[in-house]
Amino acid sequence: MPPIAEAVRALTAPDADAAFYLQYHRRRYEYLLELLERVLAGMSRRGEDPLRVLDIGMSHQTRLVRAVFPEVTLATLGFYDHRFERMEGIEHIPFDLNEARDEAKWPELAPFDAILFAEVIEHLYVPPTRVLRMLRNFLRPGGVVLIQTPNPVNLARRLALLGGKSPFEIIRDDANNPGHYCEYTVENLLYLAEVAEMDVLEYSVKNYFGERKPLYNLACNILPGRMAEGTTMVLRRRYAT
Repeated sequence: MPPIAEAVRALTAPDADAAFYLQYHRRRYEYLLELLERVLAGMSRRGEDPLRVLDIGMSHQTRLVRAVFPEVTLATLGFYDHRFERMEGIEHIPFDLNEARDEAKWPELAPFDAILFAEVIEHLYVPPTRVLRMLRNFLRPGGVVLIQTPNPVNLARRLALLGGKSPFEIIRDDANNPGHYCEYTVENLLYLAEVAEMDVLEYSVKNYFGERKPLYNLACNILPGRMAEGTTMVLRRRYAT
């Protein structure tokens, strides 16, 4: 298996916008893949069947998962993105996650061991409890969802509010890329997990976006409250009792 950092560095961008995005998210990718590696290592396989992973949203992240974990069965769910049409051996399930509000529209899928739900929940306008319940339905008992999402109460945003500026972007007039409808604190996510009847295995709040900022990181660590910019949480589908 290629080292995770090496795989992330080797990832190429098809255009300038993608290059900026990749540079901004490189450390987040490394952290997510290291977490996925640890989660998968603790799972038991069923006979000779490989572990099954679902990536919500066809993206650069999907390419990384394929490169680092070639032994897993990998699928994606969400909108089709033509930039990734050459990813062989990966099943794509077209689905608008905002349709998760209607259980009758949920896709019928073979159960997965792990689902990556990274930097997606903030882009949805449907109640997140509906989406999490759908994802739980896609998991085998004991399977996990790995969530990553921006922390809306990070230090930079608190400073912006103190300066009288809104730290939140206005929704864009672009159906394919409208921006963030809602962002969730750790407390919000803990509540959503409980409503969706999933167990929280762990969570962290870290500065893994963009370049390393030693003084900013130090301030986030010293000041009270969760001041870092990105939240990562692992949820597990409960075993039947």
